Amino acid sequence: MNNQCLYGLKLLTKYINNWFPKSYKTLQDYKLFSPEDIDNEKCIGADLGLLYPGINPENSVKFIASFHAIDLYIYLLCTSFHNKDELLFSRLYSSLRDAVDPKRKISVEHVGCLQKGDIRNITRLIEQCRVYIQKLPSYSVVIGPLKKFVQMYSDFQVYSVLDKSTREKRIETWAERYHDENVGISRWEISAASNSTLLILVLISCAQDPHLTEEEVEKICSSYFPWICGLQVLLRDYVNSGEDFQQGKPNLTYYYKNLKMCEERISLFIERALESCNNLKHPHFHQTIVKGIIGIYLSNPKAFHGMNRLASSSLIKKGCSNINIYYNLCRLLRSFGKL
Repeated sequence: MNNQCLYGLKLLTKYINNWFPKSYKTLQDYKLFSPEDIDNEKCIGADLGLLYPGINPENSVKFIASFHAIDLYIYLLCTSFHNKDELLFSRLYSSLRDAVDPKRKISVEHVGCLQKGDIRNITRLIEQCRVYIQKLPSYSVVIGPLKKFVQMYSDFQVYSVLDKSTREKRIETWAERYHDENVGISRWEISAASNSTLLILVLISCAQDPHLTEEEVEKICSSYFPWICGLQVLLRDYVNSGEDFQQGKPNLTYYYKNLKMCEERISLFIERALESCNNLKHPHFHQTIVKGIIGIYLSNPKAFHGMNRLASSSLIKKGCSNINIYYNLCRLLRSFGKL
């Protein structure tokens, strides 16, 4: 099928049936993680950009899997350390920036407390990412914003693995740097948008397009950050709020006063995310990503536990006129074990 015209239910079905499992299998094939280590909820939906119109998704799978593998490997290392050393974590998460910028020295080679095997594994994954990105015809067009958003994502990951007693204050102080009251979103919603790899992977995918322009990259960035990326993480955290609370994990929906406010804010993100797609080169493709995210997360049975049932039903209605089709497709695919 010509990827140039692929959007809507065809794109979502192809992603869930073919490309997400392929990306997941590639991650497993590295044999670095146990099945319990790999969090599908974190990855699912974030790599929908793999099917960017006109590009060959086969070329992106290995990069996406390698980038996710670096992220996961470092997270597991950080959570294994008893001493929550922010400087050490920052040096480890620099590996994500190393992966997208071949001009940087590889940071983990100079982290003395790591085992040689850890250094070797992370370095190999970084080099696999670099081999791919150096072949992208429009890499020079995306490198500026790419480095910015990888830095923001890395920063948030560092703060999220600190002790609970210091985590919240560090995130709030950090988010202040990027917070603009005129946009009408909170520091925690800025943090949510920063906690998504979706824009990073869309930029990598669209850089396969030799005709990509700086103007289009700017439009993509302003659409995805904060609206589409923020929506993805807020929905993910909303669905997983109960489990995250039990496990003491950070969850950015906890900062809403109540469930009603959470519902209203996610509704706003849905509205703004869909609107922002109209300004992009392939509006139907980007709208499919938004609708796909809504369908993927709200079709999770956890979205209808307890009081969430009313909020989730309302969010589905507010999505758009045909969001029920996406939601029902995702429910069907879940029933076959595809999600």
